[in-house]
Amino acid sequence: MSTAGDQDREARIAETERWVPTSGGHELHLREVRPAGGGERAPGVLFLPGLFSDGGFFLGRSGQGPATAFLDEGITAYVASLRGHGPSRRPQRFAYDWNFDTYVRHDIPDLIRAVSATHTGPLFVLAHSMVGYAALAALGVEPDLQKRLAGVITVSSAVNDYSDGGLSKRAQMTFSSVISRILGRFPARALKQGRWDEPAGLMRQFTDWAPSGAFRSADGRTDYWQALGRVTLPAVVGIGAGDSFHASPARARKLADHLGGPTEFTVFGRETGLSWDPGHVDVLRGTRAQEQVLPKLVAWTRGIAPRGGATGDAAGRTPDDTTKPDDMTKE
Repeated sequence: MSTAGDQDREARIAETERWVPTSGGHELHLREVRPAGGGERAPGVLFLPGLFSDGGFFLGRSGQGPATAFLDEGITAYVASLRGHGPSRRPQRFAYDWNFDTYVRHDIPDLIRAVSATHTGPLFVLAHSMVGYAALAALGVEPDLQKRLAGVITVSSAVNDYSDGGLSKRAQMTFSSVISRILGRFPARALKQGRWDEPAGLMRQFTDWAPSGAFRSADGRTDYWQALGRVTLPAVVGIGAGDSFHASPARARKLADHLGGPTEFTVFGRETGLSWDPGHVDVLRGTRAQEQVLPKLVAWTRGIAPRGGATGDAAGRTPDDTTKPDDMTKE
């Protein structure tokens, strides 16, 4: 039985779903949620969820989640799930046979190409956690993808190393690698670490990077740190002041410093005007995030792509557009 709230929501938006083909016979689930009155040149955001998660992180079936802050401002939401996650379709002979490089080389580029092929206004990417630095790596490895975008936002994204987190972090990463090697995947659901399991190859890369702070492909041929310098899009790298294990302000700063374009590095917390110091997840989810963090991200996208879209190149930017909203704190 639908409620009055459900009916109001249905009156405000139009929603469709599709599946984007990618490598290995996988098809990635993509929800397009278009606010009423957004206009053909309205901005759009491709939302990419992080480790162990799916598109429901950004927008649940009930219509709640961080993406609503953008929908309420007339911005179209494209909510994706990567391979093996959420409603994404698996090949008939399914195996956890992918790694970080697969997200970089296949899933993320294929989603960007699919969305940009139909979205006529300025398009942004907003990615959480691990998929944030995977998205940046994808844009650096394949720079032509940047022509399809107006900007990119990462939140809670920082490449793992052993510079913080102490012995507990070393122990957890070692355990994750060992159990993944035994089972062929990391059993996130069984261990109540998240909704979806991740492949052993991905977990091995994390433990390979951590001792030296490396950030590279599994075969060692691609240095992702170097590739980040080719990312010249306007970017926001945001991190919660209370995020100290999966990411941290110091490691997020390292990510931002490697980017080759105009970058806003922001630590969200009491020192930057918030009522609390957010952690890894509540920086985006919850009432406080909805009221204090997400409006800043919406304002940043609006600073680059005003309501209804901007004139200029295919990404919706004019060549000299360097506008930044006043309420985005730069560290």
